[in-house]
Amino acid sequence: MNEAVNEKVSVVTIFNTEKGTVMPWKLRWRGRDYCVTRLGFHHTLRQGKTLLHIFSVTTHSLAFKLKLDTDTLHWTLEEVYDPSTS
Repeated sequence: MNEAVNEKVSVVTIFNTEKGTVMPWKLRWRGRDYCVTRLGFHHTLRQGKTLLHIFSVTTHSLAFKLKLDTDTLHWTLEEVYDPSTS
């Protein structure tokens, strides 16, 4: 089941200069830490002048849609998918 969340979260991110990539590695949501096990997709879009990075990531039990605002460098958890409730 997909759940719209739209909450700010803390994200530990890996920047790989050799590959020129950025990837969420761990996120903290509602007091719990989730380690990312796989990147589903990453794309960018513009909202006015602001560049946003959208990531779809999975952990062992959940999938998350994350947004990075490059103006503020704030992360937002947009959606959570829990396959066990489907």
